[in-house]
Amino acid sequence: MEPPHDRAPDDRPFVYVNMIETLDGHVALDGRSNALGDAADLESLLELRSVADAVLIGTGTLRAEGYARLVGSDERRARRRALGLAGDPVAVLISRRFDIPWETGLFAAPEQPVLIYTAVDGEAPAVTAPVEVVVLPGLTPATALADLRRRGVRSLLCEGGPTLNRTLFADGLVDELFITLAPLLTGDDAEPSLIAGGRLPQPVDLQLASARQVGSELFLRYAVATHRRPVPTAA
Repeated sequence: MEPPHDRAPDDRPFVYVNMIETLDGHVALDGRSNALGDAADLESLLELRSVADAVLIGTGTLRAEGYARLVGSDERRARRRALGLAGDPVAVLISRRFDIPWETGLFAAPEQPVLIYTAVDGEAPAVTAPVEVVVLPGLTPATALADLRRRGVRSLLCEGGPTLNRTLFADGLVDELFITLAPLLTGDDAEPSLIAGGRLPQPVDLQLASARQVGSELFLRYAVATHRRPVPTAA
């Protein structure tokens, strides 16, 4: 994927969401998404991280998946620098209540910058990672993204989870969606789908940009349509 920096709007970064889901529409198995994919899915994720200024992670996803330094390879960091990017993308968290899983590996990496947006006064504990806390009264993803853009962040990868995805799509803040279709059926309605938290205010139309098969997995890339689907009328 080419860096999408030049496509960033003036008021926010270019936002692309990456998720994996089963063929019956679930994004986790036993509470974790990494149980669904194989090496090709991980490679795809790391490639998407490699062209992002920052990576947005929901606190629930961070708690469930663990996380560590976002780009662990010297070769990938060198490629990022060749593109004019920092060696490590900023990890971005949005938490109104400042409910942060400080025990996760993300905060144990001294090279991994972390930016936390919250609506309440909060202070990071003594962790190894460099952490900046930004208090924004009336915090929303839109206000956080606007602040990121002012900081020079032009491309933002969102890795979910489903509740964060819903807010971003509902507020018109997503430009592209990357989906890995895992060749699995779980039938587990306790696991969420790509979007959770209620019906969107309006359906979001997507346009297929590319499709790629690796083994039995399908890698789909969609652009968010700029038009609304016409409402069919009776003949």
